[in-house]
Amino acid sequence: MKIVVAGYIVGYPLGGMTWHHLNYLLGLAELGHEVTYLEDGADMPPYDPTTESNGVAAYGVDYLKRTLENYGYGNIAFHYRFGPVVEGVTVAEINRRLKSADLLICVSGVTPLDWYERPSRTLIIDTDPVFTQLRMVHDESFRNYYKSFTHAATFGRLIGTPASQLPTHDMDWIPTCQPIMQRYWPLLPSRPGLFVDDRAFTTLGKWEHAASRTVTFNGREYASTKAVEWMKLMSLPSRSPWPLRIAMDKMLPPVQMQFEDAGWLIDDAVRASKDPAAFRQFIAESAGELTVAKQIYTELPSGWFSDRSAAYLMTGRPVITQSSGYERWLPTGEGLFCFKTIDEAVAALETTRHDHERHCAAARQIAEEFFDSRRVLQSLLDRVMG
Repeated sequence: MKIVVAGYIVGYPLGGMTWHHLNYLLGLAELGHEVTYLEDGADMPPYDPTTESNGVAAYGVDYLKRTLENYGYGNIAFHYRFGPVVEGVTVAEINRRLKSADLLICVSGVTPLDWYERPSRTLIIDTDPVFTQLRMVHDESFRNYYKSFTHAATFGRLIGTPASQLPTHDMDWIPTCQPIMQRYWPLLPSRPGLFVDDRAFTTLGKWEHAASRTVTFNGREYASTKAVEWMKLMSLPSRSPWPLRIAMDKMLPPVQMQFEDAGWLIDDAVRASKDPAAFRQFIAESAGELTVAKQIYTELPSGWFSDRSAAYLMTGRPVITQSSGYERWLPTGEGLFCFKTIDEAVAALETTRHDHERHCAAARQIAEEFFDSRRVLQSLLDRVMG
């Protein structure tokens, strides 16, 4: 088929975000489809991590080109637009491709489409469930944007089932999850290296969003942030058999000092995710992942599971992460551990210490069964095109 994938790589050219979209873009190409990439910055000025500035797309455009070439897909056509800046194929050409496409897939719902043609089938993928459904309650334009697609999928696999209390807004949400390409995420032995001096459980991500993303549901406020959940684990290093290392962007210096005093090892998040290779290397040099989920995920279970954690699993790294309802569809206890309390996190760390190799193998097995891009993407296409 001819498929246009819309996403967000040029605007935020860092490894984690790139892989989140790249697994769709290259995964569909690997299945034999003719893929075009579309990105429109609209009101999101492109970020340049080398200068820590916003508004200039030159670095991001070059980054996208190099990334596609590095992974063997330099022939994929792309269109990027931010204000008067247009890179790649022209506006006329991207509209021609959209009009003749069998499917448009909008990953994360960040692409404005008012001035683009649309094929007869369009799919939006909600990668931030709970926040999406609750924002729809009071934001009519946001709700209408989602409803303008012929199909909608969500990482909140429980949404629309008796296990979730979240509103569906009369939409038929297709349950899905992050695809991971085995080809680029091979099973690797754990080893010390550039980022990790000792075998440690690690994670990387964002401590806080730049703006408040608190939402209200049934009269209670919930934070769309991990910070409040991390604070609950402050004392964990003193009880852990593994070193614990985190690379958190937007972590305030006083908070970082608190965590370092408690025994946490702190890395530079931008360095650890400066490009797709660095992101993958950080994970490969870890013994596993110990992480939390946003408060809205832990308090309002949707079945969401992290795209980053899926990458850890595919690399053969056991994952210990907070409950978000994912334990209802993913096997836990070997390779993947679900916790709600700090005591449960400690127990999981102890378990992985005793037979690490077995849990590495179990992690890979879970990833192959549930996150392999060929399975995830084909299942999604079958639902949309059937």
